[in-house]
Amino acid sequence: MKKRSSAHRSPRPRQKVPGARALVRGSSCVIAVSALSLGFGSAGASAATTSHPTFVYLQTDGSQSYFVLEADGAKAEAATLGASVKVENESSSSSTTISDIQTGIADRVNGFIVVAPAASLGPKMVSLADGAHTQIMASDNGFAGSNGKQVPFVGINASEFGDNSGSLLMSAYKKHGWPASSTYMLLVVNPALPTIVQRTTAEEAKAVAAGFPKSHILDVPSNDNTVDQAFDNTGPIKTAHPQAKYWLVTGGNDDVAYGAAKALVSSGVPVADVTAVGLGGDLACTIWAKGAPNVGFTATNYIYPNAIGADAVHELYNNVVKHAAFPPNTYVTPIPMTKANFGTIDKGC
Repeated sequence: MKKRSSAHRSPRPRQKVPGARALVRGSSCVIAVSALSLGFGSAGASAATTSHPTFVYLQTDGSQSYFVLEADGAKAEAATLGASVKVENESSSSSTTISDIQTGIADRVNGFIVVAPAASLGPKMVSLADGAHTQIMASDNGFAGSNGKQVPFVGINASEFGDNSGSLLMSAYKKHGWPASSTYMLLVVNPALPTIVQRTTAEEAKAVAAGFPKSHILDVPSNDNTVDQAFDNTGPIKTAHPQAKYWLVTGGNDDVAYGAAKALVSSGVPVADVTAVGLGGDLACTIWAKGAPNVGFTATNYIYPNAIGADAVHELYNNVVKHAAFPPNTYVTPIPMTKANFGTIDKGC
């Protein structure tokens, strides 16, 4: 995706993080036209005229700290606007997501913000919303309708964040001076989510461009992006490579990077021989401030989840109440974060 312009919004009353309000607009994937012309619900439907709309925010895993903060931002913005938002935890279940959309339609809600558990669910979700003349937009994980048109999106430029995380990892690798012959990289991947694919593809590309041997990059599979699954799936891969002495670790979020690094250290690899870089920053408090075991997790690129939740609600409100066209994409910018600076960036810690 190409950036076409940059803009800074005037602040709305919520938590501020340095640099987090820099937003990037524009994408070659979607044209900024009305929701009706894109087929994302009928702008003229009676439900879209209310001045006190009700929205549903469907999140893949509402128990993760990232999504808790995102929900906080959404609720705070809704309260400011005079709207209401109901947050649902889908537990990474496609069937639960569809069921909750159907329930929301029956309850005559004014719009949905969806963190899709899989991009393949897009046509079904858009079809349901469109048939009910209800607006729908994507948060964090983009998706499209059956016509291939992406729904309006609020989140991150996944490739940009992946590129930045890859840069942090390669910087640490060069600083260590580890020999390439005995250094391996664990890349925790999830092929079902395009946003994760874009992140990890960029991370791998950055490593290869920096001279790291591609043959030493090992994929660790994940389908739920959790600490536990990354931990469980790392063990067999580590065992299969006894020649590896030093380990680099990254993936689509903080959870999988931390989980894979934890597995390495738990299997006997010295912490000094592991460097993990995450993406998201939501585990910073746990890892750096609240006594989590040191497993070599050294850096991440912070995503300000409160802003994503707030921006999604704000844009949906503007469309439903004021009939304003959706921006095609709203991106928050990556903020490099380490143990040295996380206290000034993650204000919720």
